[in-house]
Amino acid sequence: MGEAAAANLLRTPLHGQHVALGARMTPFGGWDMPLSYEGQLAEHDAVRGRVGMFDVSHMGQVRLRGERAAAFLDQLTPGKIGRLSEDGRSVYTQLCADDGGMLDDLIISRLGPAEFFAVVNASTREGDVRWMRAAAERLGYHDVSIGDESAHWAMIAVQGPAAFDVLSVVLPGRANWAATPSFTVHPFVYRGQAHLLSRTGYTGEVGGELLCPAELADHWWERFLAAGVAPCGLAARDSLRLEAGYCLYGNDCDPSVSPVEAGLSWSVDWAKPVEFLGRARLHREKAEGAARLLAGLRTGGRRPLRHGEDVLDAAGAPVGVVTSGGYSPGLQAGIALASVAPANAVPGMELGVKTRGGVVPAQVVRPPFVATSLSKK
Repeated sequence: MGEAAAANLLRTPLHGQHVALGARMTPFGGWDMPLSYEGQLAEHDAVRGRVGMFDVSHMGQVRLRGERAAAFLDQLTPGKIGRLSEDGRSVYTQLCADDGGMLDDLIISRLGPAEFFAVVNASTREGDVRWMRAAAERLGYHDVSIGDESAHWAMIAVQGPAAFDVLSVVLPGRANWAATPSFTVHPFVYRGQAHLLSRTGYTGEVGGELLCPAELADHWWERFLAAGVAPCGLAARDSLRLEAGYCLYGNDCDPSVSPVEAGLSWSVDWAKPVEFLGRARLHREKAEGAARLLAGLRTGGRRPLRHGEDVLDAAGAPVGVVTSGGYSPGLQAGIALASVAPANAVPGMELGVKTRGGVVPAQVVRPPFVATSLSKK
């Protein structure tokens, strides 16, 4: 990349830390982000074996306030917003267009009866906020305020089997983070400023994501480094999330894909009485079946599978495409998520993937591909 192009990339508050540690940097969604430090495999193993951390400050943060904010979110998303019946609860869901296509996936947390906090993807943040505001006007929720707070926050994900040990030592106010349930959020004050610890992650391992004021990002990063947490980049984050079977927005789902097609039916509140956006398509696909489904594929060899490669049936006919692919360090095999015809999404079925080196046999499997500390619970 040329100097002019690199100069146009956004930088997180932790950019200086990455450069000082000798990280290999790469463009990602308009941001200059660390791809790796010591190497993808070493960082992947650090998270699976002990604990690692990621700078995810490029993610967007949106605060919604108003007495009818919960009702608005119930119409805005297909998610189980009813689970946010207590302060500190979080839920994974999607923003859907009127036709049911996914505009983004996000995590929404309840901070109070009339206050909610959403973490959205970096590349869709501006569009998400526009969509939310337009939907509030269109649906009659003029009293709900929607504020983009992304410039205020930095975000550090601490993940791995030893993550709770580190969090309990480094963060103030709680001796045992292991006792907190997944998908909860915990506010605390440090140096007079509000922080959040979200019990979420994108690796399949236990841990949390610290949201802190941008000016305190260096402080927390250095404290985690001092506690022995390995800095990790985007390459390891991708192989970890793929082994866990987590969707990547822009690859495995986009505005043409519904939550049903993306294998996210479990996150939809099918009993929801309100007319949420995209409801007609989702209920139709649930009743009649979707045109395509996201399936896991595993090869018998080490060759990685790649995004965009064709998936073939036993007769060699195309039946789908790889949406996310790579090499699994845990399995020492190629793995992928692929969008395929429903008849070809049956676990145990033998398919093929057309790679540059020829057709590679692959078996349909149900993610996660490896056992992680979360999947073992």
